[in-house]
Amino acid sequence: MPLLSLTMRAAELAGGRVDIKLDRDYKFTELKLLHVYHNIDSINLADSKDKTQEALLFIRLGGLIENHKQLINYEGNFEAHQQLNIPHRYDNDDFQFGNGTKRTDNPTPSVASANNRFVADVNEFFLIPIGASRFNGHNIVSRDVFKTLHKDGSVLHFNGQLKFEIHYLSHAGGLLPIDSTNGGIFEAAKGKNAHNTFITLMFEYQE
Repeated sequence: MPLLSLTMRAAELAGGRVDIKLDRDYKFTELKLLHVYHNIDSINLADSKDKTQEALLFIRLGGLIENHKQLINYEGNFEAHQQLNIPHRYDNDDFQFGNGTKRTDNPTPSVASANNRFVADVNEFFLIPIGASRFNGHNIVSRDVFKTLHKDGSVLHFNGQLKFEIHYLSHAGGLLPIDSTNGGIFEAAKGKNAHNTFITLMFEYQE
């Protein structure tokens, strides 16, 4: 099957989200993320505690597969707690935030009920884990992902516009985007320990 490779460098990654426009639309009947190569280092992270170890990295492929249910991540407080007078049915169980996450604990009731309900306070993401960052190293991280993103007999229509983001799991246990607010991906000329950062994604596909 054909291969599609995307490479993003520090200049594109510095602001967090990267808006990519490919040369044409695609109609995928099969799509698989084969490999990820990068040199993203923990020195990119702003919090001093996050810099002391490797960080687990995730990527978001907005506009491609985020609305499909192959990728769901939950992060938050999984300890169930009791809420009083919460109905069994809701109008908007998938309450959408502007940053792409969802809250599962903020519904609008459609049926009144005196029954109690046990819920967890969690965030829902559509992210692909790609392994750890570097930690003050000089190597290129090479990951075999082999994640099938689409293969169900239908056509996945992709207009060629990808909203790409890198997230990481912080020392506090939160899934956070790597952007200018928490250190970001910086170029070699900026900062004492700066380096030229890149990430390459290799896909296999069939149309």
